[in-house]
Formats: sequence, structure tokens, C-alpha cells
Amino acid sequence: MRSPRPSLSARETEVLRLVADGATNNEIAAHLHITDATVKSHLVHIYTKLGVSSRTAAVASARDTGLLR
Repeated sequence: MRSPRPSLSARETEVLRLVADGATNNEIAAHLHITDATVKSHLVHIYTKLGVSSRTAAVASARDTGLLR
């Protein structure tokens, strides 16, 4: 049985989508008009919700669960 799909906020999903596109934290911060520290905070929340410990694993998990196409 598959576990329920994790719930990411709209901003977390936006950050993860940019990560999947290969953007750096600095590029994400500039694109979203937020600080680098805020990007890092979003990533920590994303990793926790997805049960992963890296950008690559977060993107893979999000694709596997249907959070990202």
C-alpha cells in the first residue's frame, strides 16, 4: 500500500519545482524575491515532509509521488 502523498505548501512546491529545473539557492531566492536563508528554510521543510536528505532525493520523491511532473 502506498503512503499518502505529502502535502507541500504552494511556496514549497514552487521552490521544489525550481530545484528540479536546476536552479541554485541564490537563483531561487532572486526569482522568488526572498532571501537565501528563506530558500534554505523551505528546503529543510521539504526534506522533512518528503523524508529525504538531499535536493536530488527531494526531486525524485516528488516525481514518484506525483507532486512534480
